[in-house]
Amino acid sequence: MRNSIGLTLAVLLLGASASAYAGYEDGVKAADRGDYATALKEWRPLAAKGDARAQFRMGVAYDEGQGVSADPAAAAHWYRLAAEQGHSGAQNNLAWAYSKGAGVPQSDAEAVKWYEKAAIQGEAMAQYNLGVRYQNGHGVKQNYQEAARWYQLAARQGHPLAMANLGLMLTNGEGVEKDFPLAARLFLASAEQGADIGQHNLALAYRNGRGIEQNFEQARIWYMKAAAQGYAPSEHNLGSLYELGLGVQKDYATAMKWYRRAAQRGFALSLNAMGILYVRGAGVSADKVAACALFMLAANGGNALGVQNLQRVQQDMKPEEVKRAQTLAEAMSRPGQALKELDAYLKTS
Repeated sequence: MRNSIGLTLAVLLLGASASAYAGYEDGVKAADRGDYATALKEWRPLAAKGDARAQFRMGVAYDEGQGVSADPAAAAHWYRLAAEQGHSGAQNNLAWAYSKGAGVPQSDAEAVKWYEKAAIQGEAMAQYNLGVRYQNGHGVKQNYQEAARWYQLAARQGHPLAMANLGLMLTNGEGVEKDFPLAARLFLASAEQGADIGQHNLALAYRNGRGIEQNFEQARIWYMKAAAQGYAPSEHNLGSLYELGLGVQKDYATAMKWYRRAAQRGFALSLNAMGILYVRGAGVSADKVAACALFMLAANGGNALGVQNLQRVQQDMKPEEVKRAQTLAEAMSRPGQALKELDAYLKTS
């Protein structure tokens, strides 16, 4: 009789498990076609019964507002329930919530704790996030070797940002020995997955012939791919290619176009480059007031070249011209107004 009862229980439990699996998968299929209401209907009872997969999905739904109003606290609640059962994706997302203070009190210590739990289980995103923290000394003592170790683990799983960051560490010799060819291969792998930082650094490797044969056309192509994603450093470097005539015909107007795009995003190096073109009258009418205002913004953005150029241009300006530049710079410093205010000034100058 005991064996008979045991067999009956086993069959019942197996049936319940199969039913739960089917319900979860039905939810996944519904979510994949954008029917989040049906997905939540499948997941919610499973999550209430302790299914970690469903709890994680509930967390994502509240995190991203899928079928429910976005609610960071509810998202963190479900992530925690799944994370405490060892769900690595939930552990990573709970760590992110602690890092941002989204639905939970901000805590770097808690963020690192949960990132480590997920990373040890092989969660590539958590390994990458830990690498970033060790590289920048954010919530942990800065340690380039530890950063490189976590990036390597994530890169082996094909994480594009980890590959790009590891490539930069190999380029700079931070935590690892310099290896330009390996860095270039990592940039290529990252770039091919569409990571803007990978595309940018692959372009930079082609431009400088660092770890790969110098090729300005390939540099331009990869800068263009990153720039299409709004990556300001690539927009700036495209401007530089056209200003210097590297692999393209020298074209100050096109250079200015790319510098303006990056400058609109607040990229200080492009503000400085625009200022130089206005000093020289290259592709634009020379205008010291405009140049001075641009150098002021670049300097305020922490650009050392902007500071130097500001000092130089002011030496050749009258006091009233410097005052006009200051007024213009103040107007340009308002969010989203830099180019609009510059253009308005140029029309009246």
